[in-house]
Amino acid sequence: IPKLLNGVFNKKPKVKKGTAIEEQYTTAVPIGTAIAQSWNEEFAKVCGDIVGSEMEVFHVDLWLAPALNIHRSILCGRNFEYYSEDPLISGKIASAITKGVQSHKQCGVTIKHYALNNQETNRMNNNSIVSERAAREIYLKGFEIVIKEAKPKAVMNSYNLINGIHASESRELCHDILRSEFGHEGIVMTDWVVAPSVTSRKAKYKAPDPAKVAAAHTNLFMPGSANEFKAMKKGFEKGTVTRKQLEVNATETYEMIKAFNK
Repeated sequence: IPKLLNGVFNKKPKVKKGTAIEEQYTTAVPIGTAIAQSWNEEFAKVCGDIVGSEMEVFHVDLWLAPALNIHRSILCGRNFEYYSEDPLISGKIASAITKGVQSHKQCGVTIKHYALNNQETNRMNNNSIVSERAAREIYLKGFEIVIKEAKPKAVMNSYNLINGIHASESRELCHDILRSEFGHEGIVMTDWVVAPSVTSRKAKYKAPDPAKVAAAHTNLFMPGSANEFKAMKKGFEKGTVTRKQLEVNATETYEMIKAFNK
């Protein structure tokens, strides 16, 4: 096995002659679960400060982290980057890391995956069925804490559906709860909608509709393409999304970019 792994990791990629190869090195901070196990908010803030410092060095405005989904199952393949099975610890640690990163004025975090993303298997076509009480007391509570305490610049939706509706298409989730109740003032973006398991016609559920995503008060459809633009335009013409909502989404995105470039 060591010999096999050595062959995998030391295999040089094929590169065209004359191509410049650039490398960058960053600090390997502990995984999310390890940081949370310290029960030390000051330590978490220091980890965030390290990330923010290096974001400045490499001219990165928005960090696509931290992730604070609940450890619902030990089998979840991304538990290492999440913090805990407890929403209070998850919220407090994510809040401290956010404060550390955003102590650097032109750096922001993107808390994710909002919401109820608690499994890796089939996470792009999973329909999470949940009661309002369980959602609010367990799965949304950590997000509420970090938004109210640390004011993250951005939030990323999850791929999964919640009670039959894509998280990114849910106005209740993205506007009513996130913004009106929790007080989120930054932007909201989708996760990267590119995988065949999401976009294929054979997928169990249709991929998120860009116009419905915009109508839900999700600012950015990521990574975006000409097809999404056409779908958005078609949705606007059909009345799926209003001009006013599109202007709100664009303005909020512009204001964040402007703040990063002061």
